[in-house]
Amino acid sequence: MFTKKSILIFSILLLLTVLFCSCGDVIVEPKWIIGVKGADEAVFSSLDYAKLSEVTITVENEQQDGSVLEEIWEGVYLKDVLDYLGVVEYSSVTLSSSDDFAIEYSPEIINDSLTILATNVNGRDIKHEDGYVQAVAGNQPENMWIKQLSKISVNK
Repeated sequence: MFTKKSILIFSILLLLTVLFCSCGDVIVEPKWIIGVKGADEAVFSSLDYAKLSEVTITVENEQQDGSVLEEIWEGVYLKDVLDYLGVVEYSSVTLSSSDDFAIEYSPEIINDSLTILATNVNGRDIKHEDGYVQAVAGNQPENMWIKQLSKISVNK
C-alpha cells in the first residue's frame, strides 16, 4: 500500500514540520536576582547585568602583617546600575546581604570609580555559595563591602 519512497517523503516532511514549528522563543532564566526597592524596576538580575558595560578595578588591602594584598575585581559600576533602574534622585542607597547585613552608601561612595557590583575576583567568578554578586567599595574599608548582595533600597 505504502511504498518505501512515500514513507521516506512523509517522514522527511514530518521531521521538517517538527523542526520548523518547534523553533519558538527560548526562555532564559537569570543566574541571580537582586531585589530592588524604590526604583522603576523591582529586580536587577544577571540578564540586566549583561546589558551594562563591565569594568575592572584593582583594590589594595593592607593585611594584619603589614603586607598589601592586591585584588582585581570585575563588575559594573553601582551608579550605572542605578541609572539602568531609572533611579535619578536619591539621598543614599542601602545595600543588604542575604543574611540581612546592611550598609548605606552616600552619593559620594556610589559615584566613586572604585564602587562596583562585582561578579568576579582575581579571574574567578563569585560562586553560588558566595551569592554570585558582591558590592565592592574600593576606597572604603572592607566592612563597607556587601557579600551575597540580595537587595538594593533607594532612599529618597
